[in-house]
Amino acid sequence: MPAPAARSANSRVSIDLGCGWRKKPGAIGLDAAKIPGVDVIADVGKQLPLRDNSVDDLQASHIVEHVDDLMAFMGEIWRVCKPGASVYLRFPHGTSKFVTWKDPTHKRGVLLATFEYFDPATFDGQAWGYYHPAKFETVKRRINFNMNADTWQAKPVRRVLGHIFDWLANRNDRAQYFCERFWGNWVGMEEGHLWLRAIKPPPETP
Repeated sequence: MPAPAARSANSRVSIDLGCGWRKKPGAIGLDAAKIPGVDVIADVGKQLPLRDNSVDDLQASHIVEHVDDLMAFMGEIWRVCKPGASVYLRFPHGTSKFVTWKDPTHKRGVLLATFEYFDPATFDGQAWGYYHPAKFETVKRRINFNMNADTWQAKPVRRVLGHIFDWLANRNDRAQYFCERFWGNWVGMEEGHLWLRAIKPPPETP
């Protein structure tokens, strides 16, 4: 992959997968669409045109619900990340049937708990972590009632409801679990945010 390779060994490599029109400032944007802001044309749901252990931080906003093989996608992210690299995922939350399934290109509903299978510190990660060698530490998680609440102002009633439901859902990990498993479906929590850190040994030196 020429883009990261063209940078000096000491520069920080930031990747925005499926960047579209709104690429993260300072990042290398990968997208299947040839539009302004995209630096590398690539199907980000398949093998990434990036070197092993080449990326310092990576974000994928509203991508994981579109990929055909989520396990392979997470494996590719893990492959290109340096040890300790930060990963930010943003997605329509599976407790809202409307935002999950109104888009005909969506392949799955996604929860915060979906990614516990990649975290060896969780029960699911310990019990079924053999699904894939990719491992990530969960740094932070959040569920929002209003999608894109950080970029647009919902109507007053939804804004008030958002403050209430967001507080109820995000008090702690236990509260997020109860939201995803029991009551989130009743109100339709629209968006999930997940911050991860790649767990992998340092690359071997020649």
